[in-house]
Amino acid sequence: MATRVDVAKRAGVSPTTVSRVLNDNGYVAQDVRERVLKAIEELQYVPNRVARSLKMKRCGQFACVISSLSNPFYHEVLMGIEDAALQRGYTFSLYNMTQEKQGYMKLILEGFYDGLVFLTPYELMKVVDLVDLAKRIPLCAYQDRSIDLGVHAVAVDLYTAMKRNVQYLIGLGHRRIVFLGYEFERAEENPRYMGYVDAMHEHGLEIDPALVQFVPNLKDTLTLGRQRILEVLNRSISFTAVAASNDLLAVGAMRALTEWGVNIPNDVSVIGIDDVEMANMVTPALTTTRIPKSDIGNELVRLLLDQVDRGLDIPENVSLPTEIIYRESTGPVKS
Repeated sequence: MATRVDVAKRAGVSPTTVSRVLNDNGYVAQDVRERVLKAIEELQYVPNRVARSLKMKRCGQFACVISSLSNPFYHEVLMGIEDAALQRGYTFSLYNMTQEKQGYMKLILEGFYDGLVFLTPYELMKVVDLVDLAKRIPLCAYQDRSIDLGVHAVAVDLYTAMKRNVQYLIGLGHRRIVFLGYEFERAEENPRYMGYVDAMHEHGLEIDPALVQFVPNLKDTLTLGRQRILEVLNRSISFTAVAASNDLLAVGAMRALTEWGVNIPNDVSVIGIDDVEMANMVTPALTTTRIPKSDIGNELVRLLLDQVDRGLDIPENVSLPTEIIYRESTGPVKS
């Protein structure tokens, strides 16, 4: 394996000059720079990352805490994180944090990381004092509601997303709309549910408790989406639409409806949130609110590494827009 000295000999320069080229630090004549880069390519030289990090007091790696490795929403956000990280010469380690597994923070803080990305729901972030943590390590967080976390954050307003979805269904003539989503101890901490409630009330529609189908928090799976709608069908409760908190639950609901011979959207309309790849692959294709998942990942990395590079102290909050993607799973209520 080639060393920095080997590169210097091949290029006819000193090892110090090779270091200047690698670190882009200090003046190096263009012709000399080109010789060094050519030697690096010919020798397939790979810098010693550990040695470089010790010298620069950075390791070129950050930690990313995630809450669900099974949800495709997070897969797409992680792709955005990876692309942005690589563009800035960084890699990252992934930690899966759940309500049952919250002991990672000590391990992360003891690790060799330049920063920390929180890609977890608000409920899990509450177990950590983010403001205090930000004094110890550069960090940024993804949040699904419009509140000030006191740290650098990328936000998507899921209250507005759900409210807009329900308003769309109401505009199609639907009045008996099932809410399918997370259960929280306090309703006001559930932005998607509150979006559903406010949309219904603003149109003079009462909330039928039988149409509110909660799933355990952070347990948003295809199976639970199917089970909850099967329970409604088995109880012969009338409804004409389902507003799901995410696409996994929506597709699970569609499976239950199909098993019962219910036509989508002629008998029941279904709408989701996220616009994961699956949403366009099911039949009928799922109408959903698109969340800019790759942009979330890109912005999280930008906010984090700008702190690392420039030591930004004033928290920056980035709000990303959402939009309804109209497909085949929604239609006017039958007269």
